[in-house]
Amino acid sequence: MKKKNTAVIGAGWFGKAHIRNFYNLSNLVGVCDENKVKLKEVTDIYSETNPYTNVDDLIKNESIDAVSIVTPPKEIPKLARKFADKGIDVLMEKPMALNLEDLSFFKKYDNVRIMPGFIELYNPVFENLLQKLPEIGEIISIASKRIGLYPKRDWDMGVILDLSIHDIYLQERIMGKNKIKNSFGVKKCFKDSKHADAAFIILDFGTAIGQIESNWLTPSKSRILYVNGELGGISADFITQQINIRTGIDLQGEWPITKDVTFNPLRQDEPLKREIVNFLYDKESIVTLDDGIRALDIALKIVNS
Repeated sequence: MKKKNTAVIGAGWFGKAHIRNFYNLSNLVGVCDENKVKLKEVTDIYSETNPYTNVDDLIKNESIDAVSIVTPPKEIPKLARKFADKGIDVLMEKPMALNLEDLSFFKKYDNVRIMPGFIELYNPVFENLLQKLPEIGEIISIASKRIGLYPKRDWDMGVILDLSIHDIYLQERIMGKNKIKNSFGVKKCFKDSKHADAAFIILDFGTAIGQIESNWLTPSKSRILYVNGELGGISADFITQQINIRTGIDLQGEWPITKDVTFNPLRQDEPLKREIVNFLYDKESIVTLDDGIRALDIALKIVNS
């Protein structure tokens, strides 16, 4: 398979992860960041990759097939348009934008792949969870718990757009697209009066209920999803990659008996690597621009409620 010519915009902590993967999976011709210190850190490692502090210069000087934009969300749409206008495929890191108006414009590109960076869809533990869903029958409820430390950056957004949005698209993928009938949440601000630092969200799927608990203040890290069905329940830990399935054996009588099966998938591919391969080389992407717009729409309704 011929390697594509690529570029990465943004050399921050997550941008460096993109750069590493694009370097290994493609012909990474350029990296762009206004911060010259961050840029030098990258080009000291990948010396054959050309550094740029200006996106226009990058587009002018390099032949690029695809680009990943890993910048603050408010900057992503205007940068993405520069590449899409040139027929270059674009991977836009979540949440892609801070308002829907900035994303609707991209629907006009029918010959360019515009893909949101929904990394948890590529997590092997989620793939295995989807395969096990038939074992628990009709889904009754889903519960997500996503806890992380307060980010060391200023992206002018709260925990819902930063963390909760992951579980919005995961739960929707479990239940099916366009199945969310209603959504609302309770949120609390601690660091300032504008952005939520903790949120509890309810998603009404009609036949099932989803709940999402997120905060970035508790000094620990948790990424767990529970799916409960009429025949049993599944829990998936996105950090340890562990899956637990609990089903009933004998539920009659005074002492009901259940069976627990716990396993770790042997396949431990890096989710970001799988996402980038899908973006660059697969015929069909498993997540689309419409998926990104829909997830952002739900998240923003909760933010603004």
